[in-house]
Amino acid sequence: MRSSNLKSLRLGTVALGVAFCFATTAVYAQNYDDPALGQQPVVSQPQDYKPLGFRAGSFMLHPGVELAVDYNDNVFYSYQNEQSDTIFHVRPYITAQSTWSRHSFSLRLAADVARYADFDIRDYEDYFVTAEGKFDFAARNTLGYRFDILQLHEDLNSRDSEQGIEPTVYNLLGAGLNYDHYFNRLSLGAALDWRQLTYDDVLGEDGNIIDNEDRDRNQMLASLKASYQFKTDKQAFLTFGWDETEYDQPIDRNGFHRDSSGYFISGGLNFTITSLLIGDVSVGYHKREYDDPQLESVDGIGLGAGLSWSPTQLTTVRASVSSGIEDTTSADASGYFRTLYSLRVDHELLRNLQLSGRLSYSDSDYQSVVGAPPGSRSNDQIWRAGIGMNYFINRWMFVGASYDFQDMSTNVANDGYKVNRAWLVLGFEK
Repeated sequence: MRSSNLKSLRLGTVALGVAFCFATTAVYAQNYDDPALGQQPVVSQPQDYKPLGFRAGSFMLHPGVELAVDYNDNVFYSYQNEQSDTIFHVRPYITAQSTWSRHSFSLRLAADVARYADFDIRDYEDYFVTAEGKFDFAARNTLGYRFDILQLHEDLNSRDSEQGIEPTVYNLLGAGLNYDHYFNRLSLGAALDWRQLTYDDVLGEDGNIIDNEDRDRNQMLASLKASYQFKTDKQAFLTFGWDETEYDQPIDRNGFHRDSSGYFISGGLNFTITSLLIGDVSVGYHKREYDDPQLESVDGIGLGAGLSWSPTQLTTVRASVSSGIEDTTSADASGYFRTLYSLRVDHELLRNLQLSGRLSYSDSDYQSVVGAPPGSRSNDQIWRAGIGMNYFINRWMFVGASYDFQDMSTNVANDGYKVNRAWLVLGFEK
C-alpha cells in the first residue's frame, strides 16, 4: 500500500506540474523566442558534464551566462520587403534550489539584453524572476506556491494587438497556490492563480503614441480537481475551473467593455508505463462570455497533454498540447481560441554532444464581433520547426548552434510571414 500511495503522489505531482506550466506560461510564451528566457539553457546535460554549482547554506546555486548571436532574415515579420539583421544577446541567470529533506523551494532569475546591429530601435531588455516551492505536511497533504515577476516584450510576430516601431514592453506579476489531499486511491485538489498585466505605451509608425493602457488587466483562475487511481500506474482525473478578467479601463480604444468571465472542464488520464513513458492526456471544453453585448462569447473543445518518452537511454521525446481562450484588442474580434501542439526530441550522439529537433503548430480561431467587416481576421496558423546542437567542453562551458523556421498563414490578405533564424551560443554555468 505504501508503494501504491507513493506512486499516486508522483502521478499527481507530474500532472499538477504540467497544468501549472501551461497556466503560467500561456500568457507570454506564445510571443517569445526559442530558446526562451527563463528556461534552462540546456534541457539535460550528460552526467559527466553537469555543472556542480556551489553550496550556500541549505541551497545549491547555479549561476551562468549565455553570449548569443542571432541572425534573423525578416526582423519585421512582414509579408514582403523582408529586412534582415543580426542580434547580439547577453543572458545572465542564476538558479537556487533547496536541499531540504522535506519541503522544497527554488528561485530563478534571468535576463535577456538584446542589441540589433542595424535596427537598434528594436533593442530590448527582458527580465524574469520566478520562485516556487512545496510544503509536505500531515502525511498526505501538499501545499504548493509560485510567484512570478517578469518584464517582457512583444515582437512583431504578434498579430492580436497593435504594434509600434519599438517593442511593446509589458510587465507580468503572478502568484499561485495549490493544495492537494491524498486518500488511499482518491485525491482532491484546489488551485488559485492570479496574474496582472500592464503594458507600456509605444510610438506608432504614423508618429502617434499608441496608448496601451486599455490592455492592462487582472486575471484570476480558480480550479478544483479530483483524481482516482484505478491502477498502480494509472490515474483518472476531472478538473473544473473558473476564470475572470477585469480591465483597468472600462472602455477600450474601440469602444468595447472587455471584462469577461468563463469556465472550463476537462477529464483525462495520468499514467506511467515502465518508466519509459510518463505524462497525461485530457480533453476539455472552454467558454468565455463578455460584459459587452457586442462581443460574442468564445468557446471550443480543446486537447491537453504533457508526455515524456525515453525510447532509449540516449533519446528523450517530449510532446505537449495546450488549448485556451486568449484576449485581443482587435476591433473585429472578442477573443480567440488557441491550440498549440509541440514536439521536441533530444538525442545524445556522444557523451558531450547533444542534438535536438523541434516542431510546433498553433491554430488561433478568432470570434468576430457583431458587424465585423468581411475579410477581418478569423484564423491564424503558425508552423515552427528547428534543429540544434550543444557541445559540452567541460562541466562549466558549452557551445550551441540552432536553426529555427517559422511560417505564419492567415485569412488576412498580405499579412502572413516566413522567418529563418540562426543562433550561435557560448554558455558558462557554475
